Amino acid sequence: MKKLILLVFIVGLFFSVDVFAQDNNSALVSAVRHQLSSPALLRVLHYPQTAIRFYRQNNYGPVWINPESHSNTGNAMLLIDCVMQYGLSHSDFHPVDLQFDVLRDILDTPKIVDDSLKAKFDVLLTDAIITMMNYLHYGKLNPDYGSARIDYGMDIPFAAETKLQNIINSPDFKDAVLSVQPRAKSYVVLQEMLYVIRGQAPDDCYGEAGSDVMKIAANMERIRWAEIDDRQEFIQINVPTYTLKLHLPDTTVLFKVIVGTPETPSPTLQSQVTYLTTYPNWLIPNQIFTHNILQNALADSLFLGRNQISIYNRDGELTDITNAQLKFILKSPNGYYAKQAPGCDKTLGAIMFHFQNSYNIYLNQRDDQKLFTLDKRDVSNGCIWIDKAVELGALLLKYDGLGQAAQMYKSLKKIKTQNFILNKPVPLKITYLTCEVRNGELIRFEDIYNLDESLEMAIYGKNTHNISMK
Repeated sequence: MKKLILLVFIVGLFFSVDVFAQDNNSALVSAVRHQLSSPALLRVLHYPQTAIRFYRQNNYGPVWINPESHSNTGNAMLLIDCVMQYGLSHSDFHPVDLQFDVLRDILDTPKIVDDSLKAKFDVLLTDAIITMMNYLHYGKLNPDYGSARIDYGMDIPFAAETKLQNIINSPDFKDAVLSVQPRAKSYVVLQEMLYVIRGQAPDDCYGEAGSDVMKIAANMERIRWAEIDDRQEFIQINVPTYTLKLHLPDTTVLFKVIVGTPETPSPTLQSQVTYLTTYPNWLIPNQIFTHNILQNALADSLFLGRNQISIYNRDGELTDITNAQLKFILKSPNGYYAKQAPGCDKTLGAIMFHFQNSYNIYLNQRDDQKLFTLDKRDVSNGCIWIDKAVELGALLLKYDGLGQAAQMYKSLKKIKTQNFILNKPVPLKITYLTCEVRNGELIRFEDIYNLDESLEMAIYGKNTHNISMK
């Protein structure tokens, strides 16, 4: 009923075009320029530089209250009024200023309403739509594409001001705005579940966000960060489900994985697997080198030799290890690093998958099969260990098309260190999704790193402090 009232109201607004047309457009242009130079208003905008670029493209003319180009003002107002159905919060879209009553006054009594108020309304509505598109595309709290990076247009794949410029007068304005969302099936079904949980038709806009709605919103946000494209091959590791899925054109293959503990969590990230190595040497992470390797070597003089571990200085020179030298290294561990040869206790297993990341984590086989029988498999140091990793390697090499799978098996049989370069790198998405939809039912997973509550609160504007992006 509320939606019907809004639609009738908006239709009524635009019967007033003849009256509105009496406004002096040059005065409004001047007012828009003034608003975009006002520090007070710019502090209110979520994307001030984006708004400035947009209006510069339009010679600073108003785009929502202009009688020549107001056809989608009603659609824009309805979109931001209904943001909850897309997992967003009304509080992010200038709800105090962008009122239908204010718009009615602007259109019905243009001579009475001050030009500065008209211009402010126009700029705020532009910022709201730009914000909606950015939040739908990148997410509100994207760790890789923060609001400042997006606002200044620093090496970003999607520019909201360009999109808005292209669709501002489109008869398909609403669909065009919503088209910037992820198209991944996991995202689409979560959004559909929002309607089911709230018992509403897709166009209904009201109601409070309950726990399931907030859970869904948090996970829709994370899918936006991941930039998942179901139309291509990719690897997705989802930490809370302890699973790796290899998505191929005609099938999806599931593998068990082991992830980091809450104290040493596995991060979320986007990268790509570029090559595989059989029986790799292990460049031991600094934290393990300092807190484990050096301590064990001091306690046991045979530890390094037994585990085939060598210590090097930063110039790559092999260090002659004595007890005194170990004590010296322990005082300045950043000047040294350690490598472990393949074999021995097979820390990295028989195969490792190489991908660039800033967290110094590995994706590799683990020979201890008992770990994979656990239901709760958050026991690693942050690295991700794969069950049946050789099978995963064979599938990657098979679909890569260079016929390297047979050679990989020969290398494994000979216990040989060998690299297998992928002709086409495979995208890797490490995600932290704590719910999904199966057969029309919302399934929740354990929030093993306790990240959901802070993200949910941040999305709904209730707590923006100490938010972890992992």
